[in-house]
Amino acid sequence: MAKLDFLLLQVFERLRKQGVPLGVSDYLTAIEAIQSGVGLEDPDSFKGLFRLLWAKSREDQGLFDLAFAELVEPELQNTTVHDDLNILTPTITPGEEFFESLPERFISQFQTAKDISQLGNNLPESELVMKSPQQWKKLPTKLVKKSFVLEIEPTKKTHYYQLTTRLPISRREMAGVWRYLRRPQRVGVLEELDVEATISNLCSSGLLLQPVLKPRRRNQAQLVVLVDRQGSMAPFASLIEATIESILRGGLLGKTKLYYFHDRPENLLYQRPNLTNALPLETILNEEAKGNSVLIIGDAGAARGYYDLQRVTETKLFLQTLSTYTYLYAWLNPMPKSRWVATTAEDIACMIPMFPLDREGLDDAVNILRGHPFPPGVGIDEQNS
Repeated sequence: MAKLDFLLLQVFERLRKQGVPLGVSDYLTAIEAIQSGVGLEDPDSFKGLFRLLWAKSREDQGLFDLAFAELVEPELQNTTVHDDLNILTPTITPGEEFFESLPERFISQFQTAKDISQLGNNLPESELVMKSPQQWKKLPTKLVKKSFVLEIEPTKKTHYYQLTTRLPISRREMAGVWRYLRRPQRVGVLEELDVEATISNLCSSGLLLQPVLKPRRRNQAQLVVLVDRQGSMAPFASLIEATIESILRGGLLGKTKLYYFHDRPENLLYQRPNLTNALPLETILNEEAKGNSVLIIGDAGAARGYYDLQRVTETKLFLQTLSTYTYLYAWLNPMPKSRWVATTAEDIACMIPMFPLDREGLDDAVNILRGHPFPPGVGIDEQNS
């Protein structure tokens, strides 16, 4: 079982390096499970056990499947998980780096001997000691084969490809950012004691007739989201879907209105992603956006890397109209900022606060939507094309 333990440790360490949130307790839980016999019925059950314990999301499952297929499945072919003899006979060379990477418990499983340099070909396997890589090199090849590791047999390496979408920021992180989009206002039933007003009345009348009450503060943030669809935005469908989902999970469910456009918002916006069910732009701005936050999501021409003066001009007209209804607006771009240079996005970013769709960009966009001032040099009058 030691070799099997080592293979699983490789999978575990790779997943951690790829950002899967795993801790030591997750690894120990998995090892305890197989030591108790869980998941050892067949290779599929074995894989399913560790996939369940270590992969908590669709993205994590894709990373796990790739690592398991590359590191473990070749050793499980044509054998059963219970067949320890077959599992413990992979062909790898006992190099120094290999042994330095082994946990101490693997090496300590061998019995000790006082002087390894005296070992010969006829020494019983129970007398072996494996204290360092240098000591392994002193052993005769025959003993190395008997002990733990076999000589390498050249095999053709199988290549695996990761086709699962990996978002630049997890859905959970995005949802956490949107919880900061708050505009607390006192509305509703009078139920909270107004201490200052109560004291003022007491001082002016000399009597405490009754306490003065006021409404509680409640989050009155309303968000209108305008999403660019089709064309150059098609490759970002998963990222946009995750962003919208995070907005709704972040406490704005029922307070978010979603509309779609193609390339730039024009006189009509659409209620469905396939650009159907059109509504007049003026109607949406007047009924939904007035005094509220407006978020625009689109590549602004950066995905194809070209400059379109007409698109800049028409986007500017839209932003001028939007600015008459609200000053709380920002733009999220799925393309990194380095790709905006010499494209339409570079000019549009001078008119409206535009941020890349990553963790830092989300934080900055939410701050603008809450009422923070625009960055220096950004504004509808800053671009004079």
